[in-house]
Amino acid sequence: MNTNKTGNRNTNTNNGLNNGKANGRVDILNPPDIAQLFQMYDKIPANQCTTFRNATIGQWDETQLSTAYFSKENIQILQNGIRAGVYKMSNGQYTIGPQDCDSLKIIMRAVFLQYSANLEQNIAGQIQQLNQMVLDYAVPKVYGEAQGYVKYLHDASTLVVPLAAPVCDSQFDKRNYKMPKWF
Repeated sequence: MNTNKTGNRNTNTNNGLNNGKANGRVDILNPPDIAQLFQMYDKIPANQCTTFRNATIGQWDETQLSTAYFSKENIQILQNGIRAGVYKMSNGQYTIGPQDCDSLKIIMRAVFLQYSANLEQNIAGQIQQLNQMVLDYAVPKVYGEAQGYVKYLHDASTLVVPLAAPVCDSQFDKRNYKMPKWF
């Protein structure tokens, strides 16, 4: 029995263990409260591809072409084009998911800065030309990466087969090697 300085009985020495609450650094005995768990996560949607804002800031003024080209809808068109191109290039062997939006935006920006005509008429035609250039660049790259990934999966899933023992084919090979006398 524990007593304090005044001689009274101390009854709260094990209250932390008796009331069911964990008193350690981490509570692994009880399942976490789901509402509290989700409050700790970031509220910004991480898996959504957004419009590429200010893509030409510092170099060019924003135009109707740049706004339409870097829009969320055009990025989705390019994602679908890459997926269809890889599927067609692999003869239906590879069905890939959406690619990283940031990498796609980098390719789009490079193509736009190098090849855009920036004419005020035929915006849709210019976007179609730029999109085709992006697809011509990205589809072979993504297809090669898909091939490498499938090869990696095969290599990681199978053991290395050791080389077979050497076979003696002729009578000449059957002679024993004599060590030189100087050894």
